[in-house]
Amino acid sequence: MAHLAKSCLLLALLPVAIACGCFSGQNSNQRQIKFKDDVETNVDLPANVDELEFLDTSGQKVNLSDFIGKKNVVLVITRGFSGKLCPFCTTQTSRLISNYGEISKRNAEVLLVYPGSPESLDRFIEAALSSEKKQVDRVPFPILLDEELQAVNFFDISDALAFPSTYVIDKEGKVRFAYVGSSPSDRPSLKALLKQLDDIVS
Repeated sequence: MAHLAKSCLLLALLPVAIACGCFSGQNSNQRQIKFKDDVETNVDLPANVDELEFLDTSGQKVNLSDFIGKKNVVLVITRGFSGKLCPFCTTQTSRLISNYGEISKRNAEVLLVYPGSPESLDRFIEAALSSEKKQVDRVPFPILLDEELQAVNFFDISDALAFPSTYVIDKEGKVRFAYVGSSPSDRPSLKALLKQLDDIVS
């Protein structure tokens, strides 16, 4: 719980750090990272995802079943921390933050899963909040901890900690899109995710 408290303190201090331009170099690197616009489901669609349960950064339980009948879900599983921060994970998270309004318009919630120990979560949040397009001081969607690698094992995406993976789940709890990256940079772009959500709501 001490790490969760530190994360909350970090969120309070981040506006100062951003205003000081502490992350300007990282912004430049983020702009050079490109994800895939043209992607299709590349693994078998998992069932019973509503059984998954996590803790968010405030220690509250979050169940995927909470969203059934209410919202579509974009479930993003990062690689976690295996010795150093993954710039592709922080960039993907930053772009989800910047484009959260567009995702929300499609009656969808983003759930971002951080596998492994939360010890490096502060650094991860700090890097992700250094948005490439606009400065923000908070993450508008839940960051979920997967310390016991429950989700990683459920989706069978273990690699050090996890292959980068993205799932789009409709309001009925059915997985409509699943993409597991073959490398750290192999991820669907925001354009690709919005298209998947548009296919659901159309």
